[in-house]
Amino acid sequence: MKDLEKRKTVIPQGEIAGAGEKVQYLVHEMNDNTVRIALRYPGRLSAEILAQAAEAVVSRVDVLHASFRSTPLDAYWIYNEDFSAGDFFALQETAENPMILAEQALVQPVAPDAKTQLHCTLVQGAAESVLVLNISHLCVDGGDGKYLLGKLVEAYNRIARTGTADGLEIKNGSRSAFQVYKELDHRELLAAIKPDMSGVKTEFCFPEEEPGRPNIVWKCIPAAIVRPAAGYGKERNATVNDLLLAACYRAYAKLFDSAPGEALSIMSMMDLRRHCKDGECEGLCNMSGSLPTVLEHGVSGSFADTLEEVAAQTRSAKENPIAGLSGMPLIHTAAKTTPLWVLLKVAHKVYGSMSIGLTNMGNIPCDALVMDGMHPTGGIFGGPLKKKPGMQISAAGFDGAVTLCCVGEYGDEDAKLIQRMLDLIEQELRDIGVHEDEMAEASGHHE
Repeated sequence: MKDLEKRKTVIPQGEIAGAGEKVQYLVHEMNDNTVRIALRYPGRLSAEILAQAAEAVVSRVDVLHASFRSTPLDAYWIYNEDFSAGDFFALQETAENPMILAEQALVQPVAPDAKTQLHCTLVQGAAESVLVLNISHLCVDGGDGKYLLGKLVEAYNRIARTGTADGLEIKNGSRSAFQVYKELDHRELLAAIKPDMSGVKTEFCFPEEEPGRPNIVWKCIPAAIVRPAAGYGKERNATVNDLLLAACYRAYAKLFDSAPGEALSIMSMMDLRRHCKDGECEGLCNMSGSLPTVLEHGVSGSFADTLEEVAAQTRSAKENPIAGLSGMPLIHTAAKTTPLWVLLKVAHKVYGSMSIGLTNMGNIPCDALVMDGMHPTGGIFGGPLKKKPGMQISAAGFDGAVTLCCVGEYGDEDAKLIQRMLDLIEQELRDIGVHEDEMAEASGHHE
């Protein structure tokens, strides 16, 4: 506490950064520490009201109007009182398809040392608006990114209705990563210290060695494909996330013609708020933990076979009382006690051996995102821009449809290959009925 008070006298309005944001910052040279969301509306939103709504959100949360600063030894936040509208809002008008400019806005990073850690862009077309929300990954993960999106919409509707955002409440409590350990007993905490890694690293084989430009590749899988697939999964005690993982494995195996029996791994993510008191963190946080899955003998058999193997692993993980926490107490303690320059060197080595990833924000009901009576017609959720060799697919559901998205430094050939991967994932979900027919025919059973 004395050290904190001393730091505050040296750095006005400063606060030593917590373990969670330090851990995210360690990989800032390999990804851009930004979570991004886009929503499409079939009409023109009010730029004036949206700017006021964004200000209402940013001004109510300390960390959203703060700058992250680092030294070789430590990191800290500086709170800013002199931020202006240009720090958190931009309006772009276009006579073309607004998604063109929206995609450019989506790949923009939120710099750790920016005056605000949230930036909203409104792209206005002749008959369509796209709301783009970029938020620092040092402050939020997908779960709290979705939470802030809801608060932005709430603020917009309050202002549109009453002329003010009075009454808008946003959580602004502790951001400590150690919230997730408070409910663990001594035995569980000891078990969580040991990392749980399979050792299998599956990399995406980019066709271009050199980094490309910041790029976004995405695909919307219609609800007409997702809903039957979800029903198929439910009959087999599998979630939509399990379906996406199984489809991703099979798409990867087809794309790169992986050898029979070759072990493959995809890193998925899980929300660690389940470990917090009452299932919620006190303030905005990045509370995502790893959920590794491995196909030890690669992809073989039908879609049902792959799904069964993946779903068994995710079910087992979720039943574990320390699910997603393996190794994290050690990482968070190191982040608090080790000089930052040492941690940065270690991060470079660890990041270079990461497998491909899939993160799923879940379904987002669009009824809760209506503004000016307009229901969103679709959306995109994207994670941090990954630099090679990193590759992550982000997924989110919007009223039953699922959007897949990859953000990275891609050349044209890289982007084409990633698009092909997303197409194959869609095809796997579309062909679930075909797989069933093939299995029935192979077994000699016919309806």
